Amino acid sequence: MKMSLRTRMLLSALLPTTLVAVLLTTVFLLRAIDDLEQGLQTRGTAISRQMAGAAEFGIFSGQRGALSVLTESALHIDPDVRGAAIVDARGAVMALSGALNQSIWPALARIDGARLRPDVLLFVEPVMRSSLPVDDIYGGTTAAPEVSQQLLGYVVVELSLREVSGKSERLIAIGGLIALLGSVLGGWLAQRIARGMTNPLLEASEVVGRIGAGDLTARMATRSAGALHSLAAGINAMAERIGVTQDELRARVAEATADLRQAKDAAEHATIAKSHFLAAASHDLRQPLHALGLFVSALAQSKAARQEPELVAHIQSAVDALQNLLDAILDISRLDGGNVVPSIGCFPLSHVLDRLGQDLSLLAAQKGLRLKLRPTQFWVRSDEKIVERILLNLVGNALRYTRTGGVLVSSRRRRDVLVVEVWDTGAGIPEHAREGIFEEYVQLANPERDRAKGLGLGLAICRRLAGLLGIPLGVRSRPGRGSVFWIELPVVPAGLPRELPSTESALSEGVVDPARIRGTVLVVERDALVRAGMQQAIVSWGGRVLLAADREEALSRCRESDPPPDLTICNLRLPGRGSGIELAQELRREFEGMAVLLVSADVSDEAQTAARNAGFALLKQPVPAGRLRAALRHLLEVRV
Repeated sequence: MKMSLRTRMLLSALLPTTLVAVLLTTVFLLRAIDDLEQGLQTRGTAISRQMAGAAEFGIFSGQRGALSVLTESALHIDPDVRGAAIVDARGAVMALSGALNQSIWPALARIDGARLRPDVLLFVEPVMRSSLPVDDIYGGTTAAPEVSQQLLGYVVVELSLREVSGKSERLIAIGGLIALLGSVLGGWLAQRIARGMTNPLLEASEVVGRIGAGDLTARMATRSAGALHSLAAGINAMAERIGVTQDELRARVAEATADLRQAKDAAEHATIAKSHFLAAASHDLRQPLHALGLFVSALAQSKAARQEPELVAHIQSAVDALQNLLDAILDISRLDGGNVVPSIGCFPLSHVLDRLGQDLSLLAAQKGLRLKLRPTQFWVRSDEKIVERILLNLVGNALRYTRTGGVLVSSRRRRDVLVVEVWDTGAGIPEHAREGIFEEYVQLANPERDRAKGLGLGLAICRRLAGLLGIPLGVRSRPGRGSVFWIELPVVPAGLPRELPSTESALSEGVVDPARIRGTVLVVERDALVRAGMQQAIVSWGGRVLLAADREEALSRCRESDPPPDLTICNLRLPGRGSGIELAQELRREFEGMAVLLVSADVSDEAQTAARNAGFALLKQPVPAGRLRAALRHLLEVRV
């Protein structure tokens, strides 16, 4: 619960005052109570010692009556004396007055105020007999006489602490009252101070809130601001300046927004043009490269190769490097353009590892390295070809930058994921460079840009592929010891059905084999070419299609079909009266449970809001085939 400003200021002023009052009162009380106890201690010691001096002759002479008078007089000397006794050296009581706790006395010896019970102090003083020998003046002795002492008995006095406890309680009550009065006085003063400060602050907060809400006429009353007069004047001046410059700011914001919109449109057009250029140029670039490779292969078999073998090798190396660079750039372009659609399925990771061993074992042997792929029995859920491409790049990089030792590919399960790790014994990566290695054209150990050490695009492609699959990719490294690159793949739980994927690679020229769908789909579209295109695509994916150009035809097709369609793809704009949303709602009312997917070239805010309020998904035309297929599969699975 949040406290108000006034409450916080009140507490800020009250708490120190109260704390000081409590501390001072506590110190005073402790000092006063200690003085009371010390006074009682002093009186008890004095009484016991006085009685010990007076009882010496009575104990020696055995006058019990005199000793009784002495103990009785002790009860009248001090009201806190609850009892007194005189005991001989053997422990026999010779005189006793008052209520004593003889049964719990400790061994008798000099005791100055021992606590016998919580409310009783015990004082014991020995009674000694002093003997002074008489000098023999006639014998001529000059040595000083020695005083001998003999224990005759003990004086025992018990003092009650009840009076002291009562005085202590009264002192505590008085101290608490003083502290309370101090707190009340401090609170009254703090409230006066807080009221004088918080009222202007609350008014300032209200005025600032109104200004923030757009009310530029809000002002503070400077006369009632008191010590905060300068704050009130500053807020009023701020409101004046805001009112003057608001129109100018709006004009600048509108101008900046228009510039940003133009820059955004230009960037989008540039990105689209780049993707179109690369897509169109890929075939034209690959054809001469392919021919060049054939020419180099023929040249290697000619007589000229025997005369200039190094020249032919350099030409072949240049062609390979150019081919690798073109493939990497096109892969990055297709990934950035969203043209790669992953095909998610379940597969055993061992199949991927087997193919990695076949592809890279020769490279490892040529470099004199050990390549070990630890087998695993786990199945994972992802795109098999994309996972293979990621691991192929990671293991290839590890082999390329490792001079001695080897490379290990291992996997271990951690809860619901399988962590696949690629270990190498290379030079390692400094901590400050571990994030930058995933950027394009970044190579730590290749300042001379030697193409034999790679192009610096493999890890950039790996990061994009991992982002496409939605899986983490990371690295651990110790300079001089090696590095570990890892990815995490979702594990298929035991007992779930597992199917080997039959799709082609998501990176093979952008063509993805569509997953099968089941069910009947009604396509309501006024454009005949669009209807034909959707029919061909859905049929190739395994579905059954009904076609309609308008509302009446759509209702007719549904009523004639047995069973009715499972899903309707409807254009937002239809010929005649009514929209696609109204038709979809009508179909859903008549054919309960039918799934609906809306498509439209117009995806304005109004259209999106209308579709969202109706509970229908809306895709913008033209719809990519992969996205359309994914939407159909999702809606049909949800319906089931």
